[in-house]
Amino acid sequence: MERGDLEREQDIEELRRVALAQHAQLKLLMELVEKQRRELGRTCGKQAGDFQLTLKMLAELQAKAKTTQALLANADAKKQAERKPRSTTGPTEQPRLPVIEQVFTLDDADRACPSCGGELKPMSDQFDESEMIDVVEVRYQLVQVKKQKYVCRCGGCVETALGPRRALPGSRYSLAFAIKILLDKWLDHIPLERQVRILERHGLSVSSSTLWDLAYAVTKQLSLVDAALFDYVKAQPVIGLDQTGWPRLETDATKPWQMWCLTAPGVVVHRIRDDKSAATFTALVGDYKGTIVADALGTHQAGARDGPGIILAGCWAHAFRRFDEAKYDHPDAEQALAWIGALYDLDRRGDGDLARIGELRRADAPAILATFREWLFARAGDNHLSIGKAASYTLGIWERLTLFVDDARIPLDNNATERAIRGPVVGRKNHYGSKSRRGTEVAATLYTIFETVKLHDVDPTAYLTAAIEAAERGEALLPWQFAAQR
Repeated sequence: MERGDLEREQDIEELRRVALAQHAQLKLLMELVEKQRRELGRTCGKQAGDFQLTLKMLAELQAKAKTTQALLANADAKKQAERKPRSTTGPTEQPRLPVIEQVFTLDDADRACPSCGGELKPMSDQFDESEMIDVVEVRYQLVQVKKQKYVCRCGGCVETALGPRRALPGSRYSLAFAIKILLDKWLDHIPLERQVRILERHGLSVSSSTLWDLAYAVTKQLSLVDAALFDYVKAQPVIGLDQTGWPRLETDATKPWQMWCLTAPGVVVHRIRDDKSAATFTALVGDYKGTIVADALGTHQAGARDGPGIILAGCWAHAFRRFDEAKYDHPDAEQALAWIGALYDLDRRGDGDLARIGELRRADAPAILATFREWLFARAGDNHLSIGKAASYTLGIWERLTLFVDDARIPLDNNATERAIRGPVVGRKNHYGSKSRRGTEVAATLYTIFETVKLHDVDPTAYLTAAIEAAERGEALLPWQFAAQR
């Protein structure tokens, strides 16, 4: 980060990360200076020139570090001076809510002056004004549908007007009702039995099996979208992969299903399978050709061997967590965190521009990684210590972890995939999983669609309505296509 960028930076944590990265680079240069000083004592010529260049680099980096520390101190002081007592009240802006105006007037009986008995007249444009957040209660109604019939005087033609949109042809329930059931369970995590009790309070008597039948039927209409999203993910050059347990609610179940998650920029795909074995890995992505960012499970490596087009990349966040846990017993783990932070700093300086990120990685990452690796070898032998285990883990997947240097498309971590699993994890805590294979198919399809919709900031109700209409025409309307239409 250049001096001008540092002076404009307002985020104290960002400045602190820059300081840590510069500290790691200073240590690296100091070691290089010492090495060249010893060599200079034995030789001269080119080594002397190298030594002078290194001294110049060291002086520049020390000046930058001094500037960063000064800015960090000023920022901390400014933050302390500007800090105000935390307020527990105050209005929050609500730009997405509709605004209506309601005027309240006195009743006729209250328009008499208590002093003289005269009539109170409205003051022109004078109001006591305030804001109020209100709720419009959901209301369910039974619609008596009458579709008008038309006939020609010749008697050769009878036409009937089109009726309202239903969840299914001949269904008693509207499409809007069915979509609300889907949103309430698989987006807002309200179990069907709880929905039944809520509907009962609104005067609607319905069973959870009826709600399930509606959900299954409507989800089947979205299978085109689900398949298209899966094909889209597998066509990307770099994807993320992770899995988590999904409870199996069958009475004779002995182990949970596994929810597999695949991600690429702007898309999430979920699949629920029997396990997380190498065979399942191969069945899902065995024909994929590209780079998969994933954790270090042995089944991933075994499955990748059966898919000759697959390259496995590692996740620096997993390594970071191990050193973060070790730092309480081994303070020198902070050095590892600083080096990893320096790698992330390169990407932040790229500001989302892949070309720029690639340049920064190729220019600066090798030196950081070389020093880090030497440090890891010195500690990897202590496998009985948490820092030794962290070092051994990192060295064990070093080749995967360093693939990012030559390919800017490879992210440093798999955090995007882990975030995409949060929705299903919250869901399983509320409705506990699935009772049948059909249940896993519905859950996987809807979590695929809803987690992708979240990434494109579109209204899920409007999108599902449009996607189902498109499916009836044999088309798969994807969330980003719908967003572009809006």
